[in-house]
Amino acid sequence: MRMPEPTGAVSRGATRVGAGETGGGATLIVAGARSILPPDRGRLGSPQRALATGCQRRAARDGSSEAETKLTHNVLDEAAARGLLAELSAQLDRAIEPEARLILIGIHRRGDSIAAEIGRHLEPMRGSVPIGSLDITLYRDDFEQLGALPTVGTTRIPESIEDAHIVIVDDVLHTGRTIRAALQELSDFGRARRIQLCVLVDRGGRQLPIQADYVGRVIEVGPNEDVAVRVADTDGDWGVDIVALRAAPEAGA
Repeated sequence: MRMPEPTGAVSRGATRVGAGETGGGATLIVAGARSILPPDRGRLGSPQRALATGCQRRAARDGSSEAETKLTHNVLDEAAARGLLAELSAQLDRAIEPEARLILIGIHRRGDSIAAEIGRHLEPMRGSVPIGSLDITLYRDDFEQLGALPTVGTTRIPESIEDAHIVIVDDVLHTGRTIRAALQELSDFGRARRIQLCVLVDRGGRQLPIQADYVGRVIEVGPNEDVAVRVADTDGDWGVDIVALRAAPEAGA
């Protein structure tokens, strides 16, 4: 069911309903009420720790196994990653009409950092671009199969998406299941004129017919490898690395 059109910025999280209130043995999460915010852990102490934590959080978000990771090699350092962000921003600016009502929507929690950086690059050409954030946890296609209550972040839509040109932003595109969930969640907020996808890295391995409109870098990885993107406000710096997994992921972004 479509939610009423928001008149301003919308922030939506979740609330917990205990087993006694539902008459069953499980704890439920209900969208549209107060937020359950993940703990703020600040910046991580080392690149290796940041890589492992980033892959595990993305795995948990997308239904993958939380495999331990080990850095194999760096693909993009700080300077190269920032240069790639500038190139992505230029792609968007060339392709999207100047008169379009552009809104950038990043997928929590590294996609929203990338969206904010792209917005800063676009500001000199387009002025301030509205930037929002999606937490897709409640829209995962394996949500009912989760054995434990997941951490649910906040979805924030800065303004009405009706008749807007939306660009969904994420760090790594893999199976396409995260993007499917993001599209489903966005549809609850209205009917955009157009929705496109921008990713910093496309690592292949699609399970759904979803492709990005704007891609920073295509990286091929082995069956027991993953791509880890580092963002400054979460990991302390920008970068892209390939990491080895001790267990192969079952699903991806």
